[in-house]
Amino acid sequence: MSSATSHAETQQAPSRSLWWDGLERNSTSPPLETDTSADIAIVGGGYTGLWTAYFLKHIQPGLDVVLVEAKHIGHGASGRNGGWLMGALEGCDAFTDDSGTLPIAAREQLTRLVARAGETLAKENIDCDFHHGGCVMAAARHDAQIGRAKKTLEGFHRLGFREDDYRWLTPSELSERIQVANPGGAVFTPHVARIQPAKLVTGLARVVKSQGVRVFEHTRAHTIQSGVIQCDRGTIRAGQIVIATEGYSEAGNPLHRRLIPVQTGMVATEPLSDAQWSSLGFADRETFADCTRAATYLQRTADHRLVIGARGHYLPGGKPQHALGDLETIGRHREQIALSLFPQLTGVRFTHNWGGSVGVPRQWHPHIRQNRESGIATAGGYVGEGVGASFLFGQTLADLLTEQDTERTQMPWVQRRSIEELKRWEPEPFPRLGLKATMMAFAAEEWFLDRYPGALPTRLMGWACDQLETH
Repeated sequence: MSSATSHAETQQAPSRSLWWDGLERNSTSPPLETDTSADIAIVGGGYTGLWTAYFLKHIQPGLDVVLVEAKHIGHGASGRNGGWLMGALEGCDAFTDDSGTLPIAAREQLTRLVARAGETLAKENIDCDFHHGGCVMAAARHDAQIGRAKKTLEGFHRLGFREDDYRWLTPSELSERIQVANPGGAVFTPHVARIQPAKLVTGLARVVKSQGVRVFEHTRAHTIQSGVIQCDRGTIRAGQIVIATEGYSEAGNPLHRRLIPVQTGMVATEPLSDAQWSSLGFADRETFADCTRAATYLQRTADHRLVIGARGHYLPGGKPQHALGDLETIGRHREQIALSLFPQLTGVRFTHNWGGSVGVPRQWHPHIRQNRESGIATAGGYVGEGVGASFLFGQTLADLLTEQDTERTQMPWVQRRSIEELKRWEPEPFPRLGLKATMMAFAAEEWFLDRYPGALPTRLMGWACDQLETH
């Protein structure tokens, strides 16, 4: 990863991420200072790289596994995300069979994912505030969200998920759980857990180090080729290489421009009182989103704050966001989202504002790729749903690398093909212009819905946004 800082980053506020605030990191690992060799080398110290290392050592404890990270463990999305561990994947329509449903084995991998991850975290004593409370995806604020929510539910059922996987909550059932403005109903799924992202990534790093994985931080892999990783102060030779860099895949990385970094960010309130929580709901620590076109994601933290996230902007040149603090204007926008959902937060102080990058592939669905000829494998393209997916995909990579024939290796998202066959994004500035135009259209629709619900211009803007979402 480049240590250069863009002009946009230099203008960012110094506010820090709640996840890292006051967190005692395990002792940092030294950088790689010499040439070395290993059976398997992993590039990227986030969830995907760490889970892959973890499961590799479970399958074959004697494997020599080395992992390098350009910054510090959890520097990227794994230390900054919204803290939803989901039993779901973005773009599941790409993995359906001829009947248009997701194969039953694939559905079972997803519906069992959260419970399996929770069992593993408990077994390894990784305390990351895991709470399996499910998720409420609500129609709120605008009546237009009711149709979107019901369409979302129909989509899950069309894929083959059952009523106990995704079910409808009436407006009164929604209000019993979450007291959101203008409740119009919601989709509820039990297949989501809340976690504290930085605690998870640092706890997982502690475990893989105890397994004997050699971890090198502040070690940038500037060239990755078959059998060889050239780092800034040493070279690694390995029989197999895993690239697990997601939205932080910069020049010199085979994933560069095959994944582009879309910026996301969050704000957090001060700790709220029991009376304030009584007015909000979240009694079972459910995660929450409203059915807006621009993704929102909320959780009640273990220290009783409400965290609100949203995504959408894109840095010039398609660069990932390295600075932790986010722009003040973006933070205020997220605060307004929170207040529009929960007017009862009026007067509450927001204490943190941070951001990062998620990796978005051109095909808009995740992938696992392994090329046995080159010895290079990768997993990613999660489009913001990587906390849970990385657990499943890391275990799958470990199966593939150790030549295990498991149900996971037969999943439709696994392809034994080279990274180079992943489609590249169009050259800059086309992705940035496209994303900016889309987000401007979504914001315009929200403006019309706030002021002229049901009017012809509002319906026309909704139609235009529908076209943007499907193309």
